[in-house]
Amino acid sequence: MPGHGLRAAESAPLTLEDVQTFALEHAPGLERQRLGYDNLIQAVEIARSRFDPVFRAAREWQDSSDTQRTEGSVRQLLPADLDARANATLQEGTDGNDVTTYALQLSKTLLGGGTLAESRFPVEQARINEAREWNRLSLEQRRLRLTVTRQYFDVVRNQRTLQLRELQLERARLNLEHALVREDPLDIATARLRVPESELDVVSTQRAINNGLLTLKNEIGFPMQEPLEVSPEIAFEIRELDMDADLEKALMDHEQILNARLEVDLAQKELRIARTRRLPEVEARLSLQSRDDPRIDGRETDTRGEVVVSWPLGNRRDRAEINRKEADLKSAEIALYQAESERRRDIGSLALRVMEAEQTVRLQEERVEVLEQQLRLFQDRWENGEIGILEYIRSQNSLEDARVQFVAQQLRYMELLAEYDFSVGR
Repeated sequence: MPGHGLRAAESAPLTLEDVQTFALEHAPGLERQRLGYDNLIQAVEIARSRFDPVFRAAREWQDSSDTQRTEGSVRQLLPADLDARANATLQEGTDGNDVTTYALQLSKTLLGGGTLAESRFPVEQARINEAREWNRLSLEQRRLRLTVTRQYFDVVRNQRTLQLRELQLERARLNLEHALVREDPLDIATARLRVPESELDVVSTQRAINNGLLTLKNEIGFPMQEPLEVSPEIAFEIRELDMDADLEKALMDHEQILNARLEVDLAQKELRIARTRRLPEVEARLSLQSRDDPRIDGRETDTRGEVVVSWPLGNRRDRAEINRKEADLKSAEIALYQAESERRRDIGSLALRVMEAEQTVRLQEERVEVLEQQLRLFQDRWENGEIGILEYIRSQNSLEDARVQFVAQQLRYMELLAEYDFSVGR
């Protein structure tokens, strides 16, 4: 807007971008959330460690008259719950005859579980939890930027107001000097009353700036004992909104939508696993054992196969579990629908508020221009002795208050625009 309000800062101690960057690096609350995300990264590694091979070694002895035993084994759990174990045992006899035994065992659940999806579910669940936490961290970072923006604008609003209030105080003192020259008792009393009122406005605005800076310091993690200076100059511009494109982006990229989709994905996986478990549990086991004993002629080899069937009478637990997972899936789908509806509602509502704020700024600018013309007319009439100073001061106050409102409405428009971007997912 030409001639009024906020202007682009040529040089400033800290810009809004500077403050946001500092907050993202030092805000205590955000740092705690990052630690939570790091923990979930480790949870993925813990879940993946389920498929790590396990080596075990044991050495057994008592006294010289007893045999000594050395044993080593390796266990490898593979996807689809294929459990493989290899074992080697050396038993040292006191007569010099050592017995060596090798064994291989394989077991696999064929029905009622043991699917590839079920065996990988702990890892996939950990990854989904990590992705959800990343989305929450991203949302918290954007929310922090929005909060900092609001607090920054609040300080700037008061800084700009202070400039206008100080100008108002200067004019009040100048009016008093002019009234004293004219020696009109009513004009003198009116002008003298306006001076302390303007001084009080200046003090009140200064206190608001200090309180705002303290709040901003606390939010961004800035040392409370150190001074913080922000620029009162901000570039103001009207931005056209593209609601259709913004809504499409929100439905694709907003963290709440992404997490709602992950909840549906997780519920679908859990339901599929629950349905595989309703069948009778059938487990197949195969074991191969070779025994080398010098006390007998040759090597003994034993092969053994086993099939175990287990099915709880009535199978009530598995049926109830399926019902629970079906309800969880429906609940997750409803939550996704609600999240999408909230995005549509919030973006539509904020777009209307942004457009209303834009119109308010335009109308307020026109009001300031009219009051400037009015003040020039009243100033001429007062200098010509046609009116008293009371009407002249009222005209000054109306213009100064309108300028304060103009700055506030510009910043309110920018704040609403920041809220709109946050709702979209920027």
